[in-house]
Formats: sequence, C-alpha cells, structure tokens
Amino acid sequence: MATLILPSLLVFLSALFAVASYLRYMGRSNKAQSSCAARGIDPVGEAEVFLAYGRSQEAVQVLSTALADTPDDTEMQVLMLRALADLDDTARFTALASDLQPKLHQQPIWRQIQQTGHRLAPEHPLFRVAL
Repeated sequence: MATLILPSLLVFLSALFAVASYLRYMGRSNKAQSSCAARGIDPVGEAEVFLAYGRSQEAVQVLSTALADTPDDTEMQVLMLRALADLDDTARFTALASDLQPKLHQQPIWRQIQQTGHRLAPEHPLFRVAL
C-alpha cells in the first residue's frame, strides 16, 4: 500500500508545480498574485521542492519574489545562497553572503557558506576557510 502512495504523491506534487509554473509562464499573475503569501504557499517549502528536483532557477524566482516582501528573512536568504550556488552564480552568491556575514559569522551555518563560497570564488577573502 505504501509503495503505491509515494509515487502517487510525487505525481501529484509534480503536477501541482507544473500548473503553478505554467500559470506564472502565461503571465496570469501580477505582483500581488504572485506573492507567495497571496497564493497561500510557503516560499521556503516551494523553493526547497524546486531545489530537490534540480530546478534552481525556479527556486531563485520564488525566493526573489518572497524576499521582495520580506527582505530580512535570514532563512530565505540562506536558501537563496544554496540556489545561487547550484547555478554557479558567483557574483550574486558573493553579494548576498557579504550582506549576511555580519548576522551569521558566529553561527555554524557560516562555515558551510564559506566552504561553498570558497568553491565558487577561492580567492575571495570572505571565503577564506581556516583549516
């Protein structure tokens, strides 16, 4: 029974996100409608699903829209770093990491950000990792 439920759930989620992507593509949503809050969808959860399926560009779009509404949301900013790293977008990753460094430099997540940043921009002083 469980083996039938999981594939059905994955098909349903894929269809749900395909419809959402299609509606965005067709331009049926304006800024107010495309806001995750207005759609009743958690932007972090939606972006994580996109990332899980290798759809990093869509994750960046969702997070960009959500961050326009709540620019100081650290959880969304860190998830944005992950999406930008997946896209090898060194410039945007570095700019966002620079903004987050004062808030996160004492947090364990900062070490992971440094390691990812070092992979993208090994010469950048922000990403010097102590061995």
